[in-house]
Amino acid sequence: MTATSDIGTLDAILAEQARAWDERPLLRRLYRGWYDTISSRLARIPGPVVELGSGIGKLKDIVPGAVLTDVEPTRWTSNVVDAEALPYDDASIANLVLFDVFHHLASPSRFLDEAQRALAPSGRVIVFDPYCSPLSTRAYRRFHHERTDLAGSAFDEDADVATAPFASNQARATLAFFREFSEFETRWPDLRAVERRRLAMLAYPLSGGFSGRRIIPLPLVRPVELLESALAPLAPLLAFRCLVVLERR
Repeated sequence: MTATSDIGTLDAILAEQARAWDERPLLRRLYRGWYDTISSRLARIPGPVVELGSGIGKLKDIVPGAVLTDVEPTRWTSNVVDAEALPYDDASIANLVLFDVFHHLASPSRFLDEAQRALAPSGRVIVFDPYCSPLSTRAYRRFHHERTDLAGSAFDEDADVATAPFASNQARATLAFFREFSEFETRWPDLRAVERRRLAMLAYPLSGGFSGRRIIPLPLVRPVELLESALAPLAPLLAFRCLVVLERR
């Protein structure tokens, strides 16, 4: 991801996300559950847990020792790191966490090359990103401001995404780790996929996310989550999110 010179814009966007976090209890509930899931997948080996594109830094509530980074200086992070040119020694990192970041990478291939280099043996990349199911693709294209292009490249340079930290193609993780997974396995054989999971079928889209209108009242959240669990076999058709865990051989 290439840094933009408009630092004020990034800081303003993150400030709005921080305000939404404080005002939306359902949003906090969902994201904290996802952060718990990420925490449970971390490699338990020596070395730092580095979150790339940390935003408002909420992973640290669940993983206190995490190193928070972003593509530019912000009030929530102190480390400036480009995911496509990691400033870490070979085999020195225990975990790289990308929460809603993979689809913002201008060149996923450069990131994966860097991850393969910087991860220690048995270290992990944990990606939590939008998933483009038949349902969510329609919803993303109609209601979300970010581009969703399933005809785009899974791994190659995307010049449009390189223009700013919040430029993106929300289909990237779907393309890279599901539709074109065989190419991923061929090109990065030392990054073994230990988990590829589709999730977030009901509660997340009904929550309104950070900026949409909340449809589901809080008392109904738990019943909706139980229904979502029962619908797990339909995740390829309905999921809005995916979790991908890669482990360095």
